[in-house]
Amino acid sequence: MTKSAASVTVKLRGGPFDGQSAVAYGAFVGGLIDVNHRKYRVTKVETIPGWTELIASANYEEQPKPKPRLSERPARP
Repeated sequence: MTKSAASVTVKLRGGPFDGQSAVAYGAFVGGLIDVNHRKYRVTKVETIPGWTELIASANYEEQPKPKPRLSERPARP
């Protein structure tokens, strides 16, 4: 499915918001959505027959730990 220009109700799977729903504008399959600073990857977008609304599913993605900056690394002996 292509990128939609409508709001999409997204069912969240995993992470701190498991089982809850969120609304995302323009969600598309493979895209990342941000829910309270947590990242979810959209896996499926479907239409509801007879409705103008779209529904989607998204899985939680762990964010990698940021690497320490050069100035924050301990000095080598």
